[in-house]
Amino acid sequence: MRPLHLYTPAAVLIVVAAACATAATTETTPSPVAAPVSPSTPPSVSVLPAPPEVVEEVVDGRTVLLSNGLRARVLGLAAPGECWSAGALKFAKDTLAGQQVRYSRASESAITLRLLNSSDYASLAVSAGAMRAEKDDPVLAEPEKVAQKAGLGLWGSPCKGQDTTPAPAPPPPPPPAPAPAPTTTAPPAPRPDCSLTYRVAREWAGGFHTELIVRNNTDKPFAQWKLQWRFPSGQQIRETWGMTARQYGADVFAVSQDPNGSIGAGGQVSLRFNAVTTGPNVQPTAFTLSGMACSLG
Repeated sequence: MRPLHLYTPAAVLIVVAAACATAATTETTPSPVAAPVSPSTPPSVSVLPAPPEVVEEVVDGRTVLLSNGLRARVLGLAAPGECWSAGALKFAKDTLAGQQVRYSRASESAITLRLLNSSDYASLAVSAGAMRAEKDDPVLAEPEKVAQKAGLGLWGSPCKGQDTTPAPAPPPPPPPAPAPAPTTTAPPAPRPDCSLTYRVAREWAGGFHTELIVRNNTDKPFAQWKLQWRFPSGQQIRETWGMTARQYGADVFAVSQDPNGSIGAGGQVSLRFNAVTTGPNVQPTAFTLSGMACSLG
């Protein structure tokens, strides 16, 4: 090192000037400052509603089975009564079956149910009179009053708000039958004065035996009677009992064997004869007694 006295004044000035310049430079040059750090902004989040479910089955007016397997009843609706259960089921099927819905659980077994147009099913059912609100339900009380006043659904006939179907009114009594028109009874047919029974008692080849019973149906005797008939198939009389007979061709005329013989009032006589025939033995059908036709019987 060199001694200080060796430096000239000019040199000292140069050194001092350089030092001052260095100092000035150091004081006027600002030190760099870090840029402020802004806090991080959280990303925005959109919460989407759950996709709708489809009503796979309508169990009754307030119970459904959804496509996710949930079977639940709709909150606020009372169990359908016997009288209006069929109408409740029809309304539920028409409104919900196969439709997309959204629901919220109220409990393990109860849900609120809305259609895609945001209509609340419970309010729809009660307003239409298809369902009754559960007791003291504040939300459905007013729609139920409106339906009841209008007589809709279960509030109309035949239920009239009752759970059980009322017994049908007994039918009105039938109108009294009209009095029968007076009828006139026809007088009985007059009994013939004479009736006769003709009976073939025995038959054999080519012949037969007949019994005749002649009755007097009047209150007077038939005196000296004469009986007449015609054989229809060629029969010929051979022997007689109780009468005398003459035959002319097919016509037979018979009288009493007693010249004074008669048939008393209400009485009868029994006559018999044998006859021959060469063909079928067809019985005669017409007899007269003293000019009066006799009935056969």
